[in-house]
Amino acid sequence: MPKKVKPAGDGKEEGPVPCKQVFILQLEGEKHWRLYHPTVPLAREYSLEAEDRIGRPAHEFTLKPGDLLYFPRGTVHQADTPSGLAHSTHVTISTYQSSSWGDFLLDTISGLVFDTAKADVELRAGIPRQLLLQVETTAVATRKLSGFLRMLADRLEGTRELLSADMKKDFAMNRLPPYYVGDGAELSTPGGRLPGLDSTVRLQFRDHVVLTVGPDQDPSDETREKMVYIYHSLKNRRDTHMMGNEETESHGLRFPLSHIDALKQIWNSSAISVKDLKLTTDEEKQSLVLALWTECLIQVV
Repeated sequence: MPKKVKPAGDGKEEGPVPCKQVFILQLEGEKHWRLYHPTVPLAREYSLEAEDRIGRPAHEFTLKPGDLLYFPRGTVHQADTPSGLAHSTHVTISTYQSSSWGDFLLDTISGLVFDTAKADVELRAGIPRQLLLQVETTAVATRKLSGFLRMLADRLEGTRELLSADMKKDFAMNRLPPYYVGDGAELSTPGGRLPGLDSTVRLQFRDHVVLTVGPDQDPSDETREKMVYIYHSLKNRRDTHMMGNEETESHGLRFPLSHIDALKQIWNSSAISVKDLKLTTDEEKQSLVLALWTECLIQVV
């Protein structure tokens, strides 16, 4: 029988486990490691295979305080505290989680179906009343779903706006804020000149800001019209990052879909004049840049 995973650092053996991309930093004591070749390329789940199927270790060594170990996703590994040691402490940092093409497809397909159903009456038609009660899906239903998937693929080929709001939001919510010196006021209090119609502005903290399009998240809006969402990590707390002891909240702004072209101008330019933004009125242009400036996302240059 395969062994179940046990917590690290308790003197007992762990494994065998394939992981995400992982960094291990040994802090105290020692830890004996055995790494095995992946049995499943880029595995997403824990290994439940018996030890006699994973073969001999490809690497075997003992980490001591200050040692750093890295192994890529899918690496099957076991670890135990050598006998005679009272304890062993290490820090595990896993990275690049849930960032595969499969995750991206799961994130975007719901938005694609939502948009397509608005335009195609077949997707809005009711399913056969007995379909959910059947043990096996009928050939007719399978062919129907296959046809819908082909139609979605054709629509995907011609679209420029993929709704991937959930992954983008999660990315911004769970990353560290930009590095700062001092009390971090520059991330929460706008500085420099107030932007006006004659100003030239540029995006700042570009790697910590994401722009996406998604259905209106206001529960009172039954139409679920598309909106533009900006999520950022400027207000994320560094001291509690990934600690799991508080509710993570998103920070950002929401704009009507009519603002998407103007926002793309700001995102795609090193600097742009407020006058040149693709919005109908000067009031809309000033309101947009003022909102971004107040959120510390742009600065006047």
